[in-house]
Amino acid sequence: MELLDTSLITDFPGKVKLGFSEIKTDLSIDLLSERERLEWDGFTNQQRKDEYLSARHLFKEILSVSGLSSDFEIFKHPLGKPYAQNGNKELFLSFSHSKNHVFCAISETVDIGLDTEWLDRKVDQRIVKRILGESEWEVFSDEDPILLWTIKEAAVKCLGTGLRTNLKELEIQKKNDIKFLVRINDEKTFQICSFQELNHQISIAY
Repeated sequence: MELLDTSLITDFPGKVKLGFSEIKTDLSIDLLSERERLEWDGFTNQQRKDEYLSARHLFKEILSVSGLSSDFEIFKHPLGKPYAQNGNKELFLSFSHSKNHVFCAISETVDIGLDTEWLDRKVDQRIVKRILGESEWEVFSDEDPILLWTIKEAAVKCLGTGLRTNLKELEIQKKNDIKFLVRINDEKTFQICSFQELNHQISIAY
């Protein structure tokens, strides 16, 4: 479990900490609150249990290396978007899982959404047709589907609506090789930093 060095990644949002870990099977449940323990007990799939526990351990490790209190607890907004709270202080928080890894981003100052995908994953090109709107098709139809998917998913996670949002309602604008904008129904715009590291496409919206 460690922090990703983002100092050389241009356009990465300042004051955001990004950590990663392999999904492990032998972690202690002692750090879970009673509420989290009940949630963890409710999972019937062992992979889901391991993801959940690995994410919580990674979150605590990021707090430690960032000099933040270990008393922060993870909660969820009504539509499922996570955040962390310690007394009256809150942290912005986002998780993402791939086949073997979990990623966690935290910030004290900026709302964030994180999405990652294993680069070796085979993605059907038909997915592009399902997520690109008409205005995007001519510009992005030849782009890597994994890049497009993680950009839109990161924006949706930052928005906090999850898969309730039709991805075609999000319009991508490319600024450079790693910086993008995503506009949602001409009402809200997110900046996106998307880059490749650890054999993953990593997109963070802010």
